[in-house]
Parts: sequence; structure tokens; C-alpha cells
Amino acid sequence: MRRQATLYVRWGKGGLELEPSTQTLIIRAKNYEIMLEPRSILISGKYSGKREIEHINRKTIFIDFAEKVEPLNPPRIDISARNYVGNFEVIYTDLGFEHYLTIITPAEHLYDYAVLTTEEFMVYMQAKRQVFYEEEPFEKIILYIK
Repeated sequence: MRRQATLYVRWGKGGLELEPSTQTLIIRAKNYEIMLEPRSILISGKYSGKREIEHINRKTIFIDFAEKVEPLNPPRIDISARNYVGNFEVIYTDLGFEHYLTIITPAEHLYDYAVLTTEEFMVYMQAKRQVFYEEEPFEKIILYIK
């Protein structure tokens, strides 16, 4: 797994760290770490619940955070809107009352894209995909996608 340069994306008054490699992307905040891999997603940090909603041919997984995502104090901001980070496209949106980070994944991933907000993490995929969960109750959750 070849690592690339660490980048920082704006998140409110601070930033989030993005650490890409060939097939993975790690997103770090003060209180959360999210690792996006082709067949799994690992979320380290306090969460309060999970939901799975299926509609026609789409499935959405929601992971509700127990506390708001806190930004880091990065040395610089590399991304403040839309850019490519490794093989991932990231889009930062600030609505004033909420922040969104949309991550569009490469083709080899079994999910299409993910969205991080201050209060939850959402993953969008085809409805035919099965999702299995491994949990350390309310501290860490891993989503395995088949």
C-alpha cells in the first residue's frame, strides 16, 4: 500500500486530516478516525447508533455520532471546496449551520460514496450489497460490505 502526502480539508474553523494511499483514505478529526477501504469502513470514536435504509435499488447506512466531529488545528488548509485526494474525490460544503464532506470512492470500492457531517456518517451503495457489523459497543464500528 503506497502512501501519499497527507492533506488537510477545511472543517469549520479548523480542518480534518486526509491520509490517502492507493485504495484507502483515512479521515482524522480530534475525536474520530474513519478508514475507507474497498470492502470495509472502520469508524473509531463514540457513536450512538446505526441505521440501514433501503429504497428501491439503493441502500443507505447511517452511523450516528455520540458527539460532534471536532476539527483539528492543522498546519495548513489544502482543500476548501472540491479536489482529488489520491483516487478519491472529496467535496467540502459549508452551509453555515452544518458542514459536509462528501467522499466519492474509486470504482473498486463496493460503495459509491460517503458523506460526513458534524453529527453522522452516511454510506450509499447498491441495495444488493450485504453489510455486516463488528462492534466494540459505542466505541468503534466496522462495516464489512459484500
